[in-house]
Amino acid sequence: MKIYKVFIVVNSGEWWMINFFGEFRFSIDEKGRTALPAIFKDKLDSMNEDTEHWVLTKGLEQSILLYPIKVWQELLSYLSTRLNYKNEPDRAFLRYFIFPAKEVTVDKQGRFVIPKNLLDHSKIVKNIVFLGALNKIEIWSEEYWEGYISTSSDQISSLISKLDDLSL
Repeated sequence: MKIYKVFIVVNSGEWWMINFFGEFRFSIDEKGRTALPAIFKDKLDSMNEDTEHWVLTKGLEQSILLYPIKVWQELLSYLSTRLNYKNEPDRAFLRYFIFPAKEVTVDKQGRFVIPKNLLDHSKIVKNIVFLGALNKIEIWSEEYWEGYISTSSDQISSLISKLDDLSL
């Protein structure tokens, strides 16, 4: 399997965004520590952006989402104008996505710790997959990622047929 590493950087007005792409496989130690793929950290560093502070939170399908701190702050600012705590679906979203979020520090060797609540959510035990997902990074248990990919081929074929005008 080839792994492609591509980045597109967009800076449009107020929204700062970096687009991450690529698939990287790592392991996690008994303390919940892993290493951020250097290419993600290096890209932010080359733009003189903060490479040390990131935010982890629950993702969908048992994944974890990892955001650069600047992207996370802009996301929170955006959500604060869109969500109303008096609205039950908004509260449910906050409880799932915002409340379990945790700021993590990436050390000089690129290592950081994934909190236990997020490891439990994602069923990560040893081997993990980092996926560049536009302005964030998805982290999956390797086992769950392989299972997800093998069972989603029909959905992918259907989606591609709907996007035929994009010349993929």
